[in-house]
This record gives sequence, structure tokens and C-alpha cells, in this order.
Amino acid sequence: MNLNKPNSKLPVPAYEGRKVTPVDLVLEGGAMRGQFTAGVCDAFMEHGLFCDRVIGVSAGALCGWYYAAGYHGQAAYLNVKYCQDWRYLSLKSYALTGNACGRTFMFGEIPERLEPISSDLFDRSPVTFISVASDLETGEADYHEHRSTSEGRPYLIASSSIPLVSQIVEVDGKKLLDGGTCDSVPILYSALTRPEAKRIVVCTHDRSYVREPDKLHTLERQVYKDFPYYLERLEYRHIEYNRTYRALARLDERGEAVVIWPEKPVTVSNMEKDPDALVNLYLQGYETALRLWPRIAAYLGFDAA
Repeated sequence: MNLNKPNSKLPVPAYEGRKVTPVDLVLEGGAMRGQFTAGVCDAFMEHGLFCDRVIGVSAGALCGWYYAAGYHGQAAYLNVKYCQDWRYLSLKSYALTGNACGRTFMFGEIPERLEPISSDLFDRSPVTFISVASDLETGEADYHEHRSTSEGRPYLIASSSIPLVSQIVEVDGKKLLDGGTCDSVPILYSALTRPEAKRIVVCTHDRSYVREPDKLHTLERQVYKDFPYYLERLEYRHIEYNRTYRALARLDERGEAVVIWPEKPVTVSNMEKDPDALVNLYLQGYETALRLWPRIAAYLGFDAA
């Protein structure tokens, strides 16, 4: 495990020669808190665990995309390298481009010029990848199975488009924003669409976290006044979120899923600029996955060695 620049010219992705495991990997979002998820995913790749379906929200979708592509280390490396670059994720980016998460920079210039990665790594992956966005007109989550890098890019952008500081993504007749509003941790979607599957869930808040009501709802009512169902989801998101975390705890306690939480409250901010803080959170995710590996292996019927 390291956070040096990954080799973009690797002859094979990490999944090459590995069997996929029939399990849903569900990844919560959380902007730069996704460093925890990146650490977990890298630990899984190093142990040869490639879940055959990944469902990711926002930053979880970005981590999930690199996991599906078998590109070890890239998600964490980019966050650490570019966290202080205003074009990556910042309020300055929002002021100058209309998007806090710099779309042209993050989804264009970085993968195409600065840190080139072959789309073939994802396009031939045996892992099914689904990103989650929020549909403003219906007020429901939009679950999109990516067929290729180019086809899925607008949905990946939509999944990570934070409300109030992002422009609406219009794709396939839909108006989309960050998936966290309508389904922060898509465990129910996993259960309904694949009831027989085992499930591993990666959260980006600690187990005791309780979300408070949104303090910006007055502003949200002005900005999204044309989308009443979406506003309803924003208003009651904290209730749905806290119920989901309680349900995850029960599933984990009953052995019906393995849920991976940070061991202590995460202090990294959504737009964290401290590279050391991001490395430490990545290491926390990596080390937590290693500590839980015997339990994960037993749950999946693996040899823990």
C-alpha cells in the first residue's frame, strides 16, 4: 500500500486473473471523506476481493469506478495531489465555473492529460458498476448501470454534483444532482434488486453519527422551487439518513451484512485542503479493512490468509 503515483501504463488491471465474488459492495458518499472508502477499496484489491456489483454514491461512486477499473491507489492519489488546487474541489471553483467539483478539470483534464488512464480498464471489467444520482423532477434516486466509460461519465458527474454548489446535469431527459439526497447508502436498492446477495457496506461517518436537520433549507427552497418532490427529500433527508444508519447497525449485528465504519468521528471536511489529513483518513480506511478482513473472509467463505 502506498500513495505514490499509480502506474497508468500497467499492463493489466488489478482484477486481471482474479475471480469476481458474488457480493454487493455499497459505497456511501461524503466528498473528501471518500478517502476512507478509497483505503477500504485498495485493501480489498490487494486481497483479491472484487465484488461483482458495486453501487456507489457521489464520492463513493468515484471510488467505486476506480475499484471496478482495477486501478489501485488512483482515487486516493488524486485527492491528495489536487486537494489544494482550486480547480479540483473548492468554493472558488463554484464561483468561477458554477460547480464546486470542477467538472472540466476532474473529469476531463486530469484523466485525459495530467493523469491519463485507459478507459479500457473500466470497459472490460467483470465488475458491474452502478452510480446513484438524485432526480430533481421525481424526487427519487436514479440508479444507472454504466455500460462504458464514455456512456457513464455524465452519470458519474451527476452523482458527485453537490446541491447548491453545482449545476444541474441534464442527461437522457433527466435533471440530476448528487445521489446523497435521495439515497445516501443504497442498501435497500441492493436488497430489492438482488435479495439473495451478500452485502458489504462502506460508510464515511462513524457508527454513532447522527445527521442534523439541514440548516440551508430556506435557500434550497428558493433555488429548487420548481422541484417540490426534490425539496421534500432535502427537507427530510436527515430522518431517512439516521434510519438507514440504524438499520445498517442491525444488519451488521445480525451478520446479514458487513458494515465498515470509521472507528472514530471523521474530522476531514467536505473540501479538505490538508494532504496529511487525507492520507491519515485513507490509512484509517485501509487499516480498518485489514482489521476486519478475517470477519469479511468468513462472511464470504474465503480463506483469510
